[in-house]
Amino acid sequence: MAGPNWIFWKVSDHGGELAWLGITRPSARLAVDRVKFWTLIPKRRFFIANWYVTEDHLRSPGGTWSYENIEIAEAREIVTELPDVSPEDLARITRPQCILTLDQIDRITVLKVMGKNADAMLWERP
Repeated sequence: MAGPNWIFWKVSDHGGELAWLGITRPSARLAVDRVKFWTLIPKRRFFIANWYVTEDHLRSPGGTWSYENIEIAEAREIVTELPDVSPEDLARITRPQCILTLDQIDRITVLKVMGKNADAMLWERP
């Protein structure tokens, strides 16, 4: 179940289309983890540190996406609406070019952050 340390974000393009479900942890011990932005990879059922969304979020507003802070209940509702991550985007996430180093690209399971129901909804996703 999610602890009070996670903040959930609905990330949309400037046309209002849902692009990512993200989490941040501003109370983390490490400075890099306080600015890091993890995004959900629905088919794999984990959040992964996403260097290019992290960079975009740090320069927001005016970046590629808009960020809306949401409650966990809303985050659980939108997990089934998320678009699949393209192989190109997944490759881009795992090859950091700035902000994060390769060893800082960590993963966190949906089960750990959002609980059993959200994890089960992703299992059932086509």
